[in-house]
Amino acid sequence: MSFTHSSENAFTEGASKATASLQTILDSIKTGNYELFLTVGDSDYKTGISKETFDSVSSQLRPRMVEGYNITYFGNLKQDEYQIYLWKLSFADGGDEFVARMAMNGDKVGGILIT
Repeated sequence: MSFTHSSENAFTEGASKATASLQTILDSIKTGNYELFLTVGDSDYKTGISKETFDSVSSQLRPRMVEGYNITYFGNLKQDEYQIYLWKLSFADGGDEFVARMAMNGDKVGGILIT
């Protein structure tokens, strides 16, 4: 077993684009705007996340997001044809934090999971 260290900047151009997509998703959740939520996704994302699911998640996160939140980039990894990006989602209320896991298919979001 060997360990390697990369001196490459962790926040790459791909991560920057992914973060912009995540910010659009978070903005859509904060404002309850399903149409905005759909703008960043590929066709599977658009058909796989219903308005009802979006509304359910938004109603849980929105009150905390309105008070303020921060995202912290953790890193990315490759799985099949997707680049997977990870962030910590922290809230101004100091309560529980979440991990946002987003799959990118080229320049489009293939899926998002906030747990």
